[in-house]
Amino acid sequence: MISSDELYILSYYRACELAGAILFGRLALQTDFDALRVPLTQHTLEEAAHAWLWTKTIRDLGATPLKVTDQYQTEYGKEYGMPQSILEILCLTQVFEKRTLDHFAKHLVRPNTHPLVKAALEKMIQDESGHISWVRSELDSYEKQHGKRDINELMKKMEEIDARVYLRLSERSPFKEFFNKTS
Repeated sequence: MISSDELYILSYYRACELAGAILFGRLALQTDFDALRVPLTQHTLEEAAHAWLWTKTIRDLGATPLKVTDQYQTEYGKEYGMPQSILEILCLTQVFEKRTLDHFAKHLVRPNTHPLVKAALEKMIQDESGHISWVRSELDSYEKQHGKRDINELMKKMEEIDARVYLRLSERSPFKEFFNKTS
């Protein structure tokens, strides 16, 4: 019911959500910032649920998820490494979730998107908006204590990394072919 390119794209989304669950779980386990342990654990749960939603969607479309070994987080890690500070965790999460939200919105309006995929994308967009909200709230609290300067500098750096990573990924097959098709 879906093309091989779309199966790869959905499998990629699934793999990225699994990688996100692992990353946020690792951060939740290792953080020295008591106030972040609970929201990072909640975020871990939601990322794992998203991976399951993509798995279920792929199965409902009559396919099996493909093995995907490169995820967005892998590419990001190559450029930045593992976040070490509370600010790095928050800025990384904010930039990453905004990119995910933007990308899913582009996929949602793509012509001929299967209704099951649209439903999954709509759910994901709703959840990703919640992720952006909790992180924004934490960044606002950080700003009240430490000012905007560090946040602005780090957000700019993260956004530059994000732009490079997204450009690199969008030039790869099947992303390039899939998102450049008009029908």
